[in-house]
Amino acid sequence: TSPFAWLRTRFYYLLIRLYFDQEFSIEEFTRGAKQAFSVVSKLLSQRKLDLLDELVSAEVLQVLKEKISLLPDTHRDALAADIDAIMYTTEGDVRIYYDDDGIKFVSILMRFWYLNGANLPDEVPGETKVFQIVFGDESTKEKRHLLTANYEFQREFTEGAKPDWTITRIEHPRLLE
Repeated sequence: TSPFAWLRTRFYYLLIRLYFDQEFSIEEFTRGAKQAFSVVSKLLSQRKLDLLDELVSAEVLQVLKEKISLLPDTHRDALAADIDAIMYTTEGDVRIYYDDDGIKFVSILMRFWYLNGANLPDEVPGETKVFQIVFGDESTKEKRHLLTANYEFQREFTEGAKPDWTITRIEHPRLLE
């Protein structure tokens, strides 16, 4: 990321700690976001969308129900990310906003890069083959693809609101479009 973007996100983290949650830690948030990404991506892959009610906003869940039903099995398999297969995570955009009724929200976009062994065709654009490992003999090859995903987490900080983060955007480029 650019130095300007890095400074801007750190400034927003300071504002979150000062005005919304003194206990907020980006390290702890990132750990939780990785766990949520792993759980949600596996449930998407398994088409267990009914288990996402508490984790994903209703609007996103409705869109996912339509998209998942149209996905080929290979693309659906590629959605799943084991927590140990997440190679890199970074924060994207951080936003703090108030709606017309004075409700306070914080939104953090997280970007994930993960390895997946789904049997994707070689011509899938936007992904990179990282490993093609030979185990035993030449006829046994295992492919690994480096895939990306963007998940946006949102939390309401209005007095009396539940202290839960909800996923308000899910993007798996080239897979879930």
